Amino acid sequence: MTLADSLSIEARPGDGEGTWRYALIGSVDAHAGPTLNALPPVPAYARVSLDFQQVERVNSMGLSLLLRRFEEWERQGVQIEVENPNRMVAMLFKITGLGRFLKGDPPLPVQREDPQPTVISAVQAAAPTAGQADRQPLPGKLNFVASLQVGAQLSGWYLLNTYLQRRLRQAIHFEQLPAGHDLTDGAVDILFAKPFEACAMIRARRFLPVLRPQGEADEVVVVMRADDHRPLAEIDTVQAVTASQGSFVYLLGRFLCDENGLASATFRHQFAGNEIKALQMLLKGQADVLYMLKKTYYGLSNLTRANTRVVDESDTQFAFHLLCIAPELRELQDELVETLVGMGEDEQGREILKDIQLAGWCAPHPEELAMLQRLYERYTE
Repeated sequence: MTLADSLSIEARPGDGEGTWRYALIGSVDAHAGPTLNALPPVPAYARVSLDFQQVERVNSMGLSLLLRRFEEWERQGVQIEVENPNRMVAMLFKITGLGRFLKGDPPLPVQREDPQPTVISAVQAAAPTAGQADRQPLPGKLNFVASLQVGAQLSGWYLLNTYLQRRLRQAIHFEQLPAGHDLTDGAVDILFAKPFEACAMIRARRFLPVLRPQGEADEVVVVMRADDHRPLAEIDTVQAVTASQGSFVYLLGRFLCDENGLASATFRHQFAGNEIKALQMLLKGQADVLYMLKKTYYGLSNLTRANTRVVDESDTQFAFHLLCIAPELRELQDELVETLVGMGEDEQGREILKDIQLAGWCAPHPEELAMLQRLYERYTE
């Protein structure tokens, strides 16, 4: 195990006032459970101070494990204080509602009186309504819908659909998710979707999350034009553009700006429908700043990227696209998972994975899904 996927904890001297101090070193991720569980018992109503100065990263799994330990301590009346987190870790604590544990840094408010909606209220306004009736699948044919990470993947997804039809011996119709389409009221059986789109289907239509892309998470870049050298802080009213309002990209893009001391609630936000149209609006001077999926941005041509500059980018390792299936397809789940996970074992499967720009598929951990759903519900309820 390397430093990147290990965690150690060192006890530090207390202050003599009932405070237990610990320094966390390494990464808080899926491997952190045994180390966190090995912490000695803390007396009721004591105070625990955790120094994150040497923590490299915290992902969704690690955040879930931390939250479990924090909840145990809170039930004992223990006060918890996290100090010296890096910028990304601090932002994760705040966006997931755990900002109350950060020393000297109160959580972001849920309501503010700003001329533009707050991050929370703006995403709430764009959230789909839950409680749609489940659709009965069409007999003999399944509908496979994908929200692509990069436009160049499209031909690869058609090849993947053919691959699935042959191995599952099932007729499947594939289509790319149209911009702005409300999935919760559509004919969908198999879905590859962005984080919040997937969460909406899990909540509204009880879709089952079965796989996620292996080794990657959805990250965001904040971009300006290369010939626009103005600092965002000096623009009177920032015109911002992104693909859609009820998305993780919009949420994280705004938090990145807020963490840089910019009040994103004062920005005028425009929603282009998809990321390429949003980029075109930026390049045409119709917007000052763009929030875009990092994978989409770095998949652009060198010429296009030469006309832009990255103001900031995230490295949260928190959210991810999900492959989900309708609850009526539960009996097909094992065969579907086995087929997709096994793509790396045959030549055709490996070629298709290259075309759709994925390293492979893996099952999401329940803790990852719980934290993602927690984030989604925090901003849509």
